[in-house]
Amino acid sequence: MSTKPIWIEQFVRPQGTEIKHIGSHWYLYERLSVYDKEKKRKRKKSGRCLGAITEAGLSPSKRAAPLQPLRDGEIENLEYGATAILLGLTASMRSRLAALFPDCWRELFCMALLKCKEQSRFRRMDFHYGTSFISQCIGGLSLSAGRVTALLHHIGTNRGAIREYMKGDLPSSGLVMFDGHRLISGSGTLEYARVGYDSRCRFLPQVNLLYMFSVLGLRKLPVYYKQYAGDVPDVSAFSDIVDDAGVRRRAVTVIADKGFESELNEALLDDASLGYVIAVRRGCADITEIPSCPAKYQKVFKFRERAIYCNEYQAGKDRLFLYYDMSLANDEAVDFISRREKANNTIERRREAEERRRGRNRGRLSQEEYERLVPVDVAEELQAHRNNGTFILKTNKSELNCAQAYCLYKTRQDIEQAFKSYDDTLDGKASYMRDQHSFEAWLFINHLALQMLYAVIGALAEKELTDKYSFEDVMAFLKHVRANRINGEWKLTKITRNTMKLCRELGIELEEPTKLQVSLK
Repeated sequence: MSTKPIWIEQFVRPQGTEIKHIGSHWYLYERLSVYDKEKKRKRKKSGRCLGAITEAGLSPSKRAAPLQPLRDGEIENLEYGATAILLGLTASMRSRLAALFPDCWRELFCMALLKCKEQSRFRRMDFHYGTSFISQCIGGLSLSAGRVTALLHHIGTNRGAIREYMKGDLPSSGLVMFDGHRLISGSGTLEYARVGYDSRCRFLPQVNLLYMFSVLGLRKLPVYYKQYAGDVPDVSAFSDIVDDAGVRRRAVTVIADKGFESELNEALLDDASLGYVIAVRRGCADITEIPSCPAKYQKVFKFRERAIYCNEYQAGKDRLFLYYDMSLANDEAVDFISRREKANNTIERRREAEERRRGRNRGRLSQEEYERLVPVDVAEELQAHRNNGTFILKTNKSELNCAQAYCLYKTRQDIEQAFKSYDDTLDGKASYMRDQHSFEAWLFINHLALQMLYAVIGALAEKELTDKYSFEDVMAFLKHVRANRINGEWKLTKITRNTMKLCRELGIELEEPTKLQVSLK
């Protein structure tokens, strides 16, 4: 072995590296530790060459050397359009976050914006931040993996500030809808991730996310959320989120699905002086008989080109509306017939198989089990389901008639659409957060991103463009608007005709990049 020169002996080797003597030269290599499956223990493995060691010090390898920054006169190209419209719609959000999260509001806001615009995963936040013009408006931030991990834990521990932010969006009037949403968790250490009831029959660890959604005219907004364990049903969590949000004594009407209907919850709403329109499960004891045909209903009205029949009943201080929808009845009848025919086919196959086995003296079923293999009369069973096509609403608002209560309840489609956007557009259907605080921060960032999404949808609604453009359309068009830095000055690239048409219809005037930088700073 060659004797090491004095300058090699004096060289301070960084942690995780090793020195190699190859030929007549000395090199610095990465030193890795890998698990050997055969020897069942860790072993050393050399990584890439970091450079040559000379008397003058380390001469970095060209492959390992960091990229040099752009020189003056070179061009940078960043996404601008989608960032600019989201910044323009969220001035109030930024000021409120700055007051409640003074030490990290910039990082929090940027993560929400990137989640909304790019559906960015946390491990890619730094990349998307560096390629967006937001990095020039709110500069000097680090969104590396390590920094994001620390931020998530810090934000998630401050549920009080999160609650105060959401309370600022609570409406004083209008409609407030509640619904639960199940989020699958891939973590084995998350406290609230438990197997519970899921309407999609996903028997996986999940968290029950209860949401409050506000509708006031054209203004639609997700305003409040709270997480519960996956085995906690919506009906049990309802009173907790009402108290946590502080919506008592407000002039709002609560719209809720039958999953929230119970005597305790109705008493809670009455005590809180809140109006409500809540769906009731079929088979309600206060409605003793279902009319046999549409002609026996008291009233009828039109809703979205469909005839809706209705009877009204009194149930103590509340009123019940029994609705019959012929289109819904037909859909439920078709589904019932399909399931029953499938069950009959299964019974027939089992009976024929048993008869063949009995012909060879190898029968498997008892005589009692064999005699039960009788197909059902589909028409007779369908006739017994008199409640097909019906559903029931209960309300304590005496001024509502049957048509008004029906229309109010149908606004629940807004919160169902919000959950669809949460899952698909924002990619929030599942989480791999490993602790409760990080998961809380993940939920809050998703909440802010969802509010940004609805700010864009609200802008479309104000211009009556929701039938023409979606949120995804707006983002796709505007992300092609880019900013170039030429000789130290930011300039917009040429904008296509279709993008210019969208901006004109929405009333958007994209500021010059330099002006946007100044306005934010």
